[in-house]
Amino acid sequence: MMSEVREMLLDEAQRYLEVVRKRGKAKAGLKRVYENIGKHKGLFVMAYGKLYANTGALTPGIDANDTIDGMSLKRIERIIETLKDETYTWKPTRRTYIPKKNGKKRPLGIPGWEDKLVQDVLRMVLEAYYEPQFSEHSHGFRPEKGCHTALSDVYYTWKGVKWFIEGDIKGCFDNIDHGMLLETMRRQVKDDRLLRLIKGMLNTGYMEDWHYHRTYSGTPQGGVISPLLANILLNEFDTYVEKELIPKHTKGDKSKRKWNPVYQKLNQRAVRAKRRGDVESYKQAIKERRHVPVFKDDGCTWLKYVRYADDFLMGFAGKKEEARAIKEEIGTYLERLKLEMSDEKTVITHSGTEKARFLNYHLNTMWEDAEIRSCGIGKGRSLNGKISLTIPDDVLRRHESKVRKKGRVIHLPAWRNNSDYDIIMAYEVKMQGLINYYEMAHDVVVKMGKLRYVYEESLLKTLASKHKDAVSKIKRKYRRRLADGRQVIAVEVKREQKKPLVAMYGKQPITHTRNVRIRDDVVELHTGRNELVNRLLHNTCEICGSHDDVQGHHIRKLADLKQYEGKERPEWVKRMAAMRRKTLFVCKRHHEEIHQGKYDGARIT
Repeated sequence: MMSEVREMLLDEAQRYLEVVRKRGKAKAGLKRVYENIGKHKGLFVMAYGKLYANTGALTPGIDANDTIDGMSLKRIERIIETLKDETYTWKPTRRTYIPKKNGKKRPLGIPGWEDKLVQDVLRMVLEAYYEPQFSEHSHGFRPEKGCHTALSDVYYTWKGVKWFIEGDIKGCFDNIDHGMLLETMRRQVKDDRLLRLIKGMLNTGYMEDWHYHRTYSGTPQGGVISPLLANILLNEFDTYVEKELIPKHTKGDKSKRKWNPVYQKLNQRAVRAKRRGDVESYKQAIKERRHVPVFKDDGCTWLKYVRYADDFLMGFAGKKEEARAIKEEIGTYLERLKLEMSDEKTVITHSGTEKARFLNYHLNTMWEDAEIRSCGIGKGRSLNGKISLTIPDDVLRRHESKVRKKGRVIHLPAWRNNSDYDIIMAYEVKMQGLINYYEMAHDVVVKMGKLRYVYEESLLKTLASKHKDAVSKIKRKYRRRLADGRQVIAVEVKREQKKPLVAMYGKQPITHTRNVRIRDDVVELHTGRNELVNRLLHNTCEICGSHDDVQGHHIRKLADLKQYEGKERPEWVKRMAAMRRKTLFVCKRHHEEIHQGKYDGARIT
């Protein structure tokens, strides 16, 4: 019976999201959202199932006690009651700073856990409604989209563009006007209570050095819902580009362009030479034809567009004067959204002679008249006009500088005290992450191959420093040869009655990939049906079996349990280690005893 109730709770929430999604697809008004949020406890359970794995779930905001630890159905019900009677109060975020690549620092607001939970519920509902309406040219912070889908769009559909317009909005997320955002939402969201709740979140302010600061603009950096709110406003810009800019600056029909008479004359000359067997004349005509455009320049122009969060790129086939006019029109429209375009950073780049920068890739068009390949019904200069994606040299220099000093590769002292397994895995994760991101680059094999070699040298020196041994001996000890002939650095950790743990540096070959698939965990993301949710809904103490005020005891990571190695481990530690889970659901009494270090009760079975 209890399992049926639990399933019904999630099913009702999922059905509501599906209704919202259908209304969004039909562009119908969205009503009574605030009321329905209070009705569907399953929405909060799903939000918990999604957020609990985040590393910041145990990081407090301004209230040290407001974290995921102690999460329970009772706590959800209390939050829902405060929403129903409109007494829910957003807490100011705790302001901190994280370093940027240019040496500056980016402000980050850390909200409390309950605010994160409510934000994610709002995000789920609003995302279900707005997602079907968002532009196909928008790729940032959206399900099944990302940097690679944006780059794929450019690579496959932008052939022949002559100018790149690199767009930059000054401090977009910090400068979003609250009134403009709420006005945009009010056109479709017909729910004043919901909009008041969102307005309260935007105006909640932040604490820095124990001083309160109000927020007059911007979406809260670090907030769960912030990227979605930015997309809602910037979708206005997407619509403007699609419905006004692109039609205005697209002239003629590429499929109906007239043949270049010079190209036709050379083509006929080659055909006649071939018929009469004149090899030299045929080769000369073909050689000259390769340097002549196939079609006449009849004023045919077109405009392409792609956006990832606040970074956008346009590709234009036409004259530079018109590209400059497009840039001015963009700036004028952004002012209507109360945003400002950076004139210094919004630049126009010639695609053939210069390289544009988008999502930390370099982009330009390729031209090679001598390269003849099969294309369409015959052979042609298929390479000409295609987009080339390459890795910027400064990216390699920046990552190399982390393991170089005065031109020499060095070991990393901070990692020297870790186990061999952890050291090798740390290098591998770092390197493989870079390879995965740049796998669409045409030069990924060469450039990432060189970087991997540099990091391998640093890895060997770190292991040598740890064991106080020569690098040559460490290399012989840890070098392994795979079945395909490649050599890797590997270590194996044996375990009793379990498969050994194997850490391997350089396991995956570096390959250039044109089609990168975005792998979203759709089931967990949209339904919240995971093991943690089922355990929460079961509402049973996993120590004594009590159903009274069951709470979740959370730890940051399983490695935190290592502090009990060599000691008599409490039963709750043994239980978490055996389950390999960061969460244990216990009654309030046992939860307090665990935090006080007093629990030494009955053995957990």
